[in-house]
Amino acid sequence: MPPTALTLFVILFAASAVLGLRPAYDPSLGQGALNAVLGSAFLYLAISLLARTTAAARAVGALVALAGGVFALYFISQFAYHNYPDTPALIERLGNQTTFLPPIWLMYLHPNGVATLLEVLLPLAAALFVSSRRSLVIRVLCAFVIVVMLYAVFLTFSRGAWIGLGAAAVLAAALALASRLPRGLATAAIVVIVALVAGGVVFVLAGGIERLPFLQSTVAAAESRLTLYRNALYLASDYAYTGIGLGDTFAMVYSRYSLLIFVPFLTYAHNLFLAVWLGQGLLGLVALAGIVITFYALVARITRRAAPDALFHGAWLGVTATLVHGLTDSRQYIESPWAMPALFIALALAAALGRLALREQPFERPRLAARLAVPVVIGAAAVVAALALNVPLRALWATNQGAVDETRAELAPGLDETQRAELQESAIRHYQAALALDPGQPNASRRLGNLYVALERYDEAVPLLEKAAAAEPDYPGAVKGLGLAYVWVGRTDEAAQTLARLDNRRDIVNELYTWSTFQGEQNRPDLAAYARETADRLDRL
Repeated sequence: MPPTALTLFVILFAASAVLGLRPAYDPSLGQGALNAVLGSAFLYLAISLLARTTAAARAVGALVALAGGVFALYFISQFAYHNYPDTPALIERLGNQTTFLPPIWLMYLHPNGVATLLEVLLPLAAALFVSSRRSLVIRVLCAFVIVVMLYAVFLTFSRGAWIGLGAAAVLAAALALASRLPRGLATAAIVVIVALVAGGVVFVLAGGIERLPFLQSTVAAAESRLTLYRNALYLASDYAYTGIGLGDTFAMVYSRYSLLIFVPFLTYAHNLFLAVWLGQGLLGLVALAGIVITFYALVARITRRAAPDALFHGAWLGVTATLVHGLTDSRQYIESPWAMPALFIALALAAALGRLALREQPFERPRLAARLAVPVVIGAAAVVAALALNVPLRALWATNQGAVDETRAELAPGLDETQRAELQESAIRHYQAALALDPGQPNASRRLGNLYVALERYDEAVPLLEKAAAAEPDYPGAVKGLGLAYVWVGRTDEAAQTLARLDNRRDIVNELYTWSTFQGEQNRPDLAAYARETADRLDRL
């Protein structure tokens, strides 16, 4: 049997994906991601249950590594036809020169999606190369696949994948040193590696970045991602239990309720853990955390107590690479049909090979109670937290219900005006119930205040949004909401001062002039004048 706790968390992850369709304002947007999650969970169960010998597991690993090599070749052969933006000149030139086939359009290959797949399979191919010493043909084939994958990952210009594979390589080197050198020498070598990495970080922080344009672009991208993560965390806390719904729901929900704009701006959260929380709710996040914890507990136990096949190390290092990349990207939810299964195949191979390695050892297998210890502890902690924080958690649940109703009222297709109005009233009742339970909760204050602005109940909105903006001073959903509420009640100086706190001041000025034109067309000269006056004041600040 595969590891019990890990398998239970994989099943829980799949179940949370099914439940993730319920809060989605349009469930059809999540069907592709749901199929990918369910298919990935099935692959995990099939491989971890049916790979009863090391030879069988290695055959599966070889097949997926070979498939990765073919996929990498296809990407290389078509690189020039995709005209990828923001690609450095050197990579673009090399990619164009090595495009060796005429256009074969099977799908659009996003570079980060390609990297997400290959970063999992590359360590598998490396492990097969290292451990296939008896067959020169297999070693040559593995070497060819490794070179092709490495070149393809280089062409992707996916810095997250490069960092993920670099982290996996450092772990592999540390593991090799620990197993082959005397303890003192191995420790010294590992310390040197850590010191070199730390030195690089210090170099960047001390200003060395100014001499390296590549790092300048990397840090600029990191800053924008940090802003996205901060805003997405605020958004996730509005839908803390259910999430916003599985699939392509992020773009409109993020734009509408975090940025308060009416067109999509970013299509996904660029972080695997945030993507799971937003798409599959708290249950999905708990399941993913459980998978990570139990998986690395298994890796530590196998490494310490058994002598597994080299492919075991390739599998867990592949998982590590994609989880590190997952801190800055989440292509598993964009290129779901082929990026998601790769992660679960590597999980399954590590689980199967770890089980086989333990079976060969003379010591007794841990009892069922020991294998269930982690999920039981996590469950108990959740129950204790629920009891200790009863009122705030109930208030958060009411806010969650209101947010789901409000999102459906505004974004769900096929509803008439009566249905939308009923959902808005339901959302208001939920927000009011949340504030009755926990008057200091900023989420309900912000959501209700912004909803009142949308319903032109401006005087009621201002005190709510003042409270929210005081609690969330860096969140556009609160700050911009308060600024707009001040505009519509004629407090234009306060509106300009509030909106000046936002980074994109020029965009806000243009938006206010647009609002002025719109309100004039709606025969609201007072509101049109307020918007124009605020825009003028903001432009002069």
